[in-house]
Amino acid sequence: MKKFKAIVLKARDKKEKDKDILLFSIEEGKAWATLKGVKSPSAKMKQAQIPFTFGEFILEEGKAGNIVTSFEAIESFREFSEDVDKYFAGMGVLEVINCLEFSSAAERAKIFVLVLRALKTICFKKINPIYALDKFLIELFAETGTEFSTEKCSVCGSKSFDKLHINYLTGELVCAGCKDFNCEELSKTTFMALKILKNTDFDRLESLKLSSGSEVALLRILSRNFEARFDTKAKFIGILS
Repeated sequence: MKKFKAIVLKARDKKEKDKDILLFSIEEGKAWATLKGVKSPSAKMKQAQIPFTFGEFILEEGKAGNIVTSFEAIESFREFSEDVDKYFAGMGVLEVINCLEFSSAAERAKIFVLVLRALKTICFKKINPIYALDKFLIELFAETGTEFSTEKCSVCGSKSFDKLHINYLTGELVCAGCKDFNCEELSKTTFMALKILKNTDFDRLESLKLSSGSEVALLRILSRNFEARFDTKAKFIGILS
């Protein structure tokens, strides 16, 4: 028997009345489990099949894999079903986690907490939800070893620069003198959005007002950097595609 708190990343049909769900937890990382009979009208664990759901799960190992035998919801994030912009931003967070592999339980724990903070901010705060998605990616890079330095060039250390470029090979920000063919220039508004979001906690995002469109331009940059860092692509459906 396994008992842990987890977030539902996605679900897929299995047989006539069953569903498989992909869970993300500190203890197990990402793991599939089966909800038996969950498509039945009288099923008691219907909430557990819905992406975003955060709850406590008990799993038993069956012949064909893990089976959910008990579930208690902690947070349903129901508001995602009522606001399409929040929904797509929240799905962006889940999509990123679905793409990742984790090197240790310590890393999983940090990312798990980051995911919950991002989802709660997107779901419950009165903000542009892309602000929180951008913030999530910025913090994700920091937690996985490629934090952005917005105060100086990451190569020469110069603090005197008119423009910065992102080097997709290294994930660093560099000045014009240190850029190469792996780099892309950040516009002033995109750089300011990055700098502001990097230095603003999730709890204070409600107070921000970035230049119009800069949050989407930044997401495109962060998305490309994510692809370069982790050799996998996040589509961010509903926002970038």
